[in-house]
Amino acid sequence: MKNDAILREPKKRKGKALKILIGIICGILGLAAILFGIYKLAIDPHRGVNSGSVETLSLDEMITADQAIEDIDYVMAMYRERHPAWLEDGNTRVADVERQYQEEVGNIRNSGISEISVLEEWQMISRIMHCLYDGHSNVYSLNSNTRYLEDFSMLRSYGPPVMIDGRSYEDVLNDFCGVFQYETESYAQAVFDSNVICNEDYLRWTGVDTSDGVDMVFDTGDGVTESFHYDFVPLEDVAGREEGEDSDEKWVYYDIDEENGIGIFTLTSCRYDNEYKRTVREFFEAVNESGIEHIIVDLRWNGGGSSMVGDEFIHYLDVDGYYSWPVHVRYGSFLYKWDKSYMKNNRKDPLYHGDLYVLTNQRTFSAAMDFAMDIMDNDLGIIVGEPSGNLPDSYGDILKFDTPNSHLNFSISYKRWFRIDETKSGQPLDPDYPCSSEEAMDRAYELILGN
Repeated sequence: MKNDAILREPKKRKGKALKILIGIICGILGLAAILFGIYKLAIDPHRGVNSGSVETLSLDEMITADQAIEDIDYVMAMYRERHPAWLEDGNTRVADVERQYQEEVGNIRNSGISEISVLEEWQMISRIMHCLYDGHSNVYSLNSNTRYLEDFSMLRSYGPPVMIDGRSYEDVLNDFCGVFQYETESYAQAVFDSNVICNEDYLRWTGVDTSDGVDMVFDTGDGVTESFHYDFVPLEDVAGREEGEDSDEKWVYYDIDEENGIGIFTLTSCRYDNEYKRTVREFFEAVNESGIEHIIVDLRWNGGGSSMVGDEFIHYLDVDGYYSWPVHVRYGSFLYKWDKSYMKNNRKDPLYHGDLYVLTNQRTFSAAMDFAMDIMDNDLGIIVGEPSGNLPDSYGDILKFDTPNSHLNFSISYKRWFRIDETKSGQPLDPDYPCSSEEAMDRAYELILGN
């Protein structure tokens, strides 16, 4: 009996130790679950974001004044909860946003009106967001039935009109800049000229009455003007559109000019996917096989996407490494700051040893601007063309939401990027060889061929 008791004692101890271990593990897992829950509910920047796009109510639909205020309050709540600017000391633009918010809400309450249109709410929110001058934080109407000028021919031939709806081009552009979210005026004007003038919803947003169409006056040269009246139609019914326009089938492609020893790589959207990686590899294989010593990367009209497209391209350049930009990231009530870092280049074959030229224009934006900055600030190549659409020192990486009543779509930045070359902090990405967008390719050829 005594021996049996001695044998049972270690078993009891083992069982007790196992229970303690299981308890500790369960406690750790429980704490981890609690911490993860706190992170997802209060810290994760992506908490509550939209998984897709939401159709906005008709611009003419009326909502109550209380619903409009609820929508505006929701936009401000997302600003205060997610945007880095609200955690930055002494950011005067935050005060401007808050002041404009108070003014817009005060106007609704003091006017005594019981309801407003979705269009009016869009304009109110736009004026608030405009004050931050963050090109990535913006509000927009998503309408699958958007209509456009019935004919683009005059826009193609003579550019923007000199008169719109009886008002000067400059006056309408100025009103547009009052509701648009941008960082550089040249970018705002480029967007106005290429996207707003031909779009009925955006003309209305700017303040143009399109109820009976719109009248436009064009300068056809030598001081001669012609006036046209336009109605609005679905995009597929527009006359004067170029074949394949608005199609994204050819967003990444290349050409090899063997006669001049030049490879041209064109990227109109920064999509980091298998198609992009395959095209980059095939391009450098073709460059290697043809003995190309000069490459032109065309980033004109590229609105951005993933900054990893620039990293993938640099992998084929014969460089040891390159610097990446500093960044501040907001997590809940905390702003985490990372300094500039040196990235070792994971070289890929075939390596390229020749010259590199990058073309930019006023519509080179976001990740496309980052691509160009990588090249310029790391002395990897030459920039030719126009300054980029947004600044190297800017907010970015967006979170998407929609207002609860009107379902206006809006985005909020949760990061702030800084220029790689600190000596150029606050400056736009000015090309080494400035010229118009239309002249950029010819200018690059002149530099390469020595003319």
